[in-house]
Formats: sequence, C-alpha cells, structure tokens
Amino acid sequence: MLPPRFHRLTAVAAGFRGADQLMVAGTPLVVGALFGAGPDVIGLIVAAQGSAWLFVSLPAGVMVDRMAPLDALKRGMVLAVVGVLAAMAGLWLHSLPLFAFGAFISASAAVVGFLAESASVQAIVPGTGLPAANARLQFVQSAAMLIGPLVMGYAVLQGWTLAAYALALVLAACGLAFALGFGAQTPRALRQRRPLAEIAEGFTFVRGQPLLLGIVACALFWNMAFFVLMAIYVPFALGPIGLNAAEAGGAQAAMGIGSLAAAFVAARSMRTLSPRTILMFGPASSCIGAVLLALSPLGGTFALPFVTFLLLGFGPILWFVCQNSIRQIVTPPGLLGRVGSVIQVAIYGVRSVGALLGGLVAARFGFDAALMLIIALFAASTASVALSALGGLRAMPAAA
Repeated sequence: MLPPRFHRLTAVAAGFRGADQLMVAGTPLVVGALFGAGPDVIGLIVAAQGSAWLFVSLPAGVMVDRMAPLDALKRGMVLAVVGVLAAMAGLWLHSLPLFAFGAFISASAAVVGFLAESASVQAIVPGTGLPAANARLQFVQSAAMLIGPLVMGYAVLQGWTLAAYALALVLAACGLAFALGFGAQTPRALRQRRPLAEIAEGFTFVRGQPLLLGIVACALFWNMAFFVLMAIYVPFALGPIGLNAAEAGGAQAAMGIGSLAAAFVAARSMRTLSPRTILMFGPASSCIGAVLLALSPLGGTFALPFVTFLLLGFGPILWFVCQNSIRQIVTPPGLLGRVGSVIQVAIYGVRSVGALLGGLVAARFGFDAALMLIIALFAASTASVALSALGGLRAMPAAA
C-alpha cells in the first residue's frame, strides 16, 4: 500500500504534467499557425523552450536539495502557473516574445517539478514501494503525453487555442493547490556552501556510484539514437517507406500506447523480473525496433513503423521506472536533486547532438547510413547495461 500522502503527490503530478504537455505540444503549433512564423523561428522558439532543461536543471537540483522537496515542488507549481499566464498574455496581445517567455518559464517549472517530485517520492514512500510509486507517476506522464498533443492540436484547428491554454492554467492551478495542501515542511539541515561546490558534489557522487554510471551511459547512447531517429523519421516515412502524413503520424502515436502499457505493468514486472533483465530489455527492444524500421521499405505499410514506436514506448518506459527506483534507493537524501540534475543535463545535452548528427548523416550518406547509426547506438546502449554494474543486478540494491 502506498501512503496517503503519495496520492496527493500523484494529484500534483497530474496537474503539472498535464499543463506541461499542453504547453510543449502547443508551442510549435501556435508559433506556426497563429503567429505565422516559418520553420527557422519555430525551431528557435522550441529550442529556447527545451533549453530550460540545460540551463535550469543544475540550479534547480541545488534548490531541491537545500529545502524540503515538497516545498521545492510548490515553487515549481507556482512557476507553472506563471508560465501559462505569460503564454496566454502573449496570445492575447499577439506578442511572440511574451509567448516564448511563457513557454520557457513553463519548461523551467517542469524541470523543478520533476526533480522535486522524485525527491519527494524518496521522502514519502518506503524503499519497497518505490517501483509501484514510480510506475503510477509514469502512467500519469504517459497519459499526458498521449492526450496533450491531441487536445492542443484539435483546439488550434477549431480556433479554441486560448481555451486550451485556459485548461493548462486550470491544471497548473490544481497542481499548485494540491501541493499547498502538504503544508509547511521542515527544511533539511544541510550545510549550505557555494552553489558550484554543491553541484560538483552531485557530479562526484554520480562518477563514484557504479550503478549510476551504468544508467548515465545507457541513457546517453539511447537518447542520441532516439534523436537521430526523430531527425530522419518523417522524411524516411514519407519517402522510402511510402507513407502519407496521417500514416506517419499514426505510427508515431504508437509510442504513447506503448508507454501507457509499460507504465501499467511496470510495478508487476519489477516484482517478477530481475532489475538487470528489465534494464537490458529497454534498450534491446529499441534496437529491435530500429531494425524493423530499417526493413519497413520492403513492406510499404505503416505496420513495421507502428511496431517500432510501440517498442520505443514500451521497453524504455520499463527501463525508466526501474532506473528511477534504483537512483532513489542508492542516492542519499539531500543529494537526489543534484544527482537528478546532473543526469538531466547530460541527457538533454546529447539530444541536440543526436538531432544534428542524424540530419547530417542522412543528408550526406543517405537513410541507410543513418539507420545503421541508430541501430549501433541502441546496441551500445544495451551493451552499456551488460558491461556495467547494472548487468549483475539480480535484485534491487541496498538503500544508501
């Protein structure tokens, strides 16, 4: 049984994750359809929105570790409300800079929210309940990722954009209200030092913890492969595979279906399978999916791309729930915010490298070379689990 306070935390997560996914889905649609911007401006605004994960993660990690995680979560929810309000003001005044500012603040709220939420789970839920708790939160996230783009896309099409952002505001406000319901928290009794010294402590801990090093290596290779794939998927689907835009989008939507299914079975899987099995299955299933995508032109239908994205949603989400539980177990309280921020910065930094690499390789050497690169990177992600301390993890580790 999960403690009652965790159910309140789940309600907070539903509010801020729903608002975040509406904001993420809405930014390129609004900038293109309502502000009339071209691909260059859309790319710039989306990149600025995503840059919050690079620039805000490390200071947010310090903040989460300095105060009670639930208090940090409240600050994240306040940021979420401010971000949506700024974006709505930008829409109302037809001001692209104000809208972009709101998108950046909203993304910053998501950074703080995810780090504070993970630390709060560690503080609220006993170690044996972490897999079930993380699976529950991942189910909320997967549902938001599936529903958010559908709602926002329909709203923009019907001319109800402001109403969709009003829904995001309601969700963010509900998240804030549930977070405030936790009441005042006792701050951690940690000796505060210079922020750079505190950030360095997070790097040092990750570098010295073999399980975390294996997680970071696996995540880096996987994210680079995934963003190479995302850079080439649409032109590959519309060209060599021969899909139309609706079929290409339908196949990609299978990722949301797979992630929901994975979140639903994650807790049960972690009770019956060893951690190393789950951690190997995540990147290995992605590698199989990439091979199926490479074979897709032979079939000329969206069946193989559909299975590819189904696997990309299912296996990696099982991996995420498992590694998140391991990270919460092996990281001491008061350090989880900085450890999470270090991993986030590494992952989001390599995503832009993967996207650029995918475009360059496909343009210069063709789709086949880019697909071989994707398969090789997913294979390297799988090997990084097998060759690290994660490969010998037959049971969940002892708590720090």
